[in-house]
Amino acid sequence: MEKAVSIKVSGISKIYKLYGKSIDKVKEAFSLTRKKRYEEFYALNQISFEVYKGETFGIVGTNGSGKSTLLKIITGVVKPNSGTIHIDGKVSALLELGAGFNPEYTGMENIYLNGTTMGYSREEMKRKVPTILDFADIGDFINQPVKNYSSGMFARLAFAVAINVEPDILIVDEALSVGDVFFQNKCFKKFEELRSQGITILFVSHDIGSVKQMCSRVLWIERGIQQMCGDSVEVCNAYSNSIKNKSFFVEKENAGEYHVRKFHLGSHPQIHYSKESQLNDDVIIKSAFFEDGFHHIVTELEAGKEYTFVQIFESKRAIEKCITGFVIETLKGLWIINCNSAICGNKEPFPVSRDSMVRTEFKFTMPPIMKGSYIIGTAVSEGEIEDFKVLTWLYQVMNITVVNHGANSAVIDVFPQIEVLSAEIDRKKSDTECARSEGRPPFLHSDI
Repeated sequence: MEKAVSIKVSGISKIYKLYGKSIDKVKEAFSLTRKKRYEEFYALNQISFEVYKGETFGIVGTNGSGKSTLLKIITGVVKPNSGTIHIDGKVSALLELGAGFNPEYTGMENIYLNGTTMGYSREEMKRKVPTILDFADIGDFINQPVKNYSSGMFARLAFAVAINVEPDILIVDEALSVGDVFFQNKCFKKFEELRSQGITILFVSHDIGSVKQMCSRVLWIERGIQQMCGDSVEVCNAYSNSIKNKSFFVEKENAGEYHVRKFHLGSHPQIHYSKESQLNDDVIIKSAFFEDGFHHIVTELEAGKEYTFVQIFESKRAIEKCITGFVIETLKGLWIINCNSAICGNKEPFPVSRDSMVRTEFKFTMPPIMKGSYIIGTAVSEGEIEDFKVLTWLYQVMNITVVNHGANSAVIDVFPQIEVLSAEIDRKKSDTECARSEGRPPFLHSDI
């Protein structure tokens, strides 16, 4: 059965004219020879994709790649130079802060203004106002001009309006990044609710973890050119590979050198990996697997038990500062465990000799994460943790099953000591204090 399409973009291009000097535009307008005094800049070049009804579709790319321009074209704010767009349904867009809001109007006036642009009557919007105010949760500021709002307050109101005008298609750019963590959590829960209602969501973010988790498919564009469009994990991994240098800042406590021991090559399981893996001719990961306490290779890991992750790689060149490690991620690409030699153990890189085979072992106790299937990735990098370059990164080297006999109602179980305390309430005293706080005479039981 063919899927219904909400958004169809076919061969979209957007060209801007870049003039070296502002006077060049005037000279060109009055020139008899019609000489071009500008260079053409392709913000977008032949972009094509489809978004299905009820799908959450992501768009990724570095700053300046054309993501915002594409969204403006889809929402009709900007016209393309070529190509066509078909939209099936009512669109509500949350782009950069301020779009669609009059800064001189109050928050309440802007709610009605946005409703009018969406085709709702004042009476229809009046019924929606309580839900919008409840979600935005900005209190009395709703009656103040929005020019006085902080960026976080602005985002709260804009998002509350966007999701409560009953759109068929919701488009969200990076605007949510200005909200606090509690509001962002509230928004992502709302996304889940909207998805369950069959609303199409177009989601643009630099947070690759969120994109993997939320989106079924992703479009990657770079410098206006379409790179990939497909499965979210596959596209996001390929996009991450394109960014060679990654920076993390980790406090190095108890740092120290690793003691490198000799080992016998012997036999080891053959490794498999997905096509978007990052490969290197000089550094080849030969094998990766888990062992239990009896040195048996296992693919089922039980919470609370000890295991060792083993990675074996061949290096054809010397690596002065080598970092190796592995990640355990959900099927949607959310990292649950990230463990490597520069942030775990002795928290230090180690040297690797030319033409050598290296085996690294990570012994750990499996934490009480939710039972189910997980994907393993493994990598070899070069440098310090603050500034390193990935040499080889293999995605999806194996699938493991986690067994957890705990509650399994969240990502990870905790085992707190619980105490329950109780105190008697002096009802007469409680009623008196309550009455004073409300500014009325205390309620007297003798009045009954």
